[in-house]
Amino acid sequence: MKAGTLHGWAPAPGRHVEWLVADEATARSNARIDAVGPSFLQRDHLAAAKAKRATGLPHRATVGTTTRIDEPLDAEAMAAAITDYVRAHDEVRSFFDVTDDGDMIRHVAAPEDITMVATPADGGETHAALTERLLIRIDAEATYDRVPGVIFGAVDAGSSFAFYTISDHSHTDGSASIQALSEIFTRYRAHQQGVAPDLPPAGSHLTDIVDEYRRASQVTPDDPAVDVWRTVLRDHGRTVPRCKLDLGLTGPDPAPSTEVIRAMLTAEQTEACERRARAAGGSLAGSMFAALARGEYEVTGEADFFTSTVLSTRDPQFPGTQGWLCNFAPVAVDGAEPDADVLVVAASNALRANRDLVPVPAHAVLGLLAATGDFAPDATSPQMVSYLDFRRLADADSPEIAAAGVMPGSGRTRNANLWVNRNDEGIHLLTHIPDNPTSIASVEAFHDRAIAFLVEYAAGAAPAGDAAGVPVSAAAGDR
Repeated sequence: MKAGTLHGWAPAPGRHVEWLVADEATARSNARIDAVGPSFLQRDHLAAAKAKRATGLPHRATVGTTTRIDEPLDAEAMAAAITDYVRAHDEVRSFFDVTDDGDMIRHVAAPEDITMVATPADGGETHAALTERLLIRIDAEATYDRVPGVIFGAVDAGSSFAFYTISDHSHTDGSASIQALSEIFTRYRAHQQGVAPDLPPAGSHLTDIVDEYRRASQVTPDDPAVDVWRTVLRDHGRTVPRCKLDLGLTGPDPAPSTEVIRAMLTAEQTEACERRARAAGGSLAGSMFAALARGEYEVTGEADFFTSTVLSTRDPQFPGTQGWLCNFAPVAVDGAEPDADVLVVAASNALRANRDLVPVPAHAVLGLLAATGDFAPDATSPQMVSYLDFRRLADADSPEIAAAGVMPGSGRTRNANLWVNRNDEGIHLLTHIPDNPTSIASVEAFHDRAIAFLVEYAAGAAPAGDAAGVPVSAAAGDR
């Protein structure tokens, strides 16, 4: 599994099949208005999408997955599988009204009103035609006010097929999208074989949202999580993290973006990097953030690396739940620290400290700190780094997951957000940056320095099995 981009996805040409709701009008008209509104993250997303729509521009904040299966497509079994998947999850059956006054109303379609049908479509003959068709679908269907706000399709090449899902971000995150792909194919094979699917337990995202607001209501100024945020914000101008690289921006507005994908470490280098980090008392994830801190310092001369990172709030008892199950936390590291092991341990400890922030909604904390003057909110998005080990998600050995790609949506940006991912081949990064020569050169230099740090760090690891190393099985988790 790898992170990728829509423009970089080029399946074998074939017959394009889309799965659509048989009667969306009935599903919408029969949908109930639910007392559970959007989550904090969904509110941010809906407000941004509404504002972008008012300008006439598309809001392509989506999360997509792709895969390739080396067997003929059974379109009817897939229709049944997707039908069952959508029916099973209240969040996937949700859509929203956002009024001009800012009210956000959740509607939930009834399961029995969802039946997906296979529909022939244009776009399967060439890469360019498919990309054009998918962008049309994203803008029209993968939106917060459609049910489902997810598009499903395949390119049937006869003896094999490529499959995709692309969801409005309000209904999913990276981990959930991978779990969704796994669930759909588990159901697909079950329908082909006439057996019941063996699926992980799933809960209700709406129940999670109720609990999120309950936890938010309990946040107080003397909460330790508030103090963590207060301290880091006071040390960084009371604002959310900003990208310190020269992104060639000439005004206040986000710019059209481009994507950059790079390999950082091979599998062998990744294992060596992890051995050395653990032997020093750190973690592999910590070494990634240490490398970014060092790279930024070497390119900009600014030692104070400050970013936000993603924390999963998924209940481990319900790994199959569909929804946007995330929180955010700050990470601050001194990139000028000359000792590589000390830097890695410092970054690792910063990540470990964030474990205590997982249950405390960042929106509640920031709202409280804004009221006390410790945080100066604005309308911009924070700089973000996500680290995800793809090997831990779903069934990494299944053909659909082994061949899977994950695609964050790409639109306009003022940041250089990073998705750093581990798979069996090593470590890769994906970033979305403003599409101009200054930005591209600056980010390339930053990546070069970060990768050089990791390669050198891995080269200094003790050999596998050396007494100086720490067995992975005996070590703590990545964070």
